[in-house]
Order: sequence, then C-alpha cells, then structure tokens
Amino acid sequence: MTDKKLTAGPNDRPKNASIGQSAEGFPDDIGRPVDVDDKTIEATKQRLSGKPRQKGLKELEQQEDAARLGSD
Repeated sequence: MTDKKLTAGPNDRPKNASIGQSAEGFPDDIGRPVDVDDKTIEATKQRLSGKPRQKGLKELEQQEDAARLGSD
C-alpha cells in the first residue's frame, strides 16, 4: 500500500493515515485554549453549586402548581 493521497481537497490525507483518535499515542489536537474571564467562572460555579435536588424539586412544584391552577 502506498502513501499516495486520495484527493487534494479539504480531506487531504495519506491513504493509510489513521482518522480521528484511533491511532496510537497522544491525539494530534492543536487547538487554541479557551479564554474565559473570572466573572464567567464565578457565575458558572454559583449556578452549578448548591443543592441541585432541592432546586429540581422546587421547579417541579412550580410546574405542578401551574398545571393545577391553569394559565391565562
């Protein structure tokens, strides 16, 4: 089998090259790091912290009340 390329288009790669992360070793993923400010980090922490079960129960009760009382 040769290393001759299949096309010259956007999917240009050698015929026997692995695709995705199916090859051995570390993935060749050279992406730019995500730039996030401290304000976004703190807002996300606040949203994810706390008691998710209690929050879910409260939302469920509100939905049940709305269904029971009806909407205008």
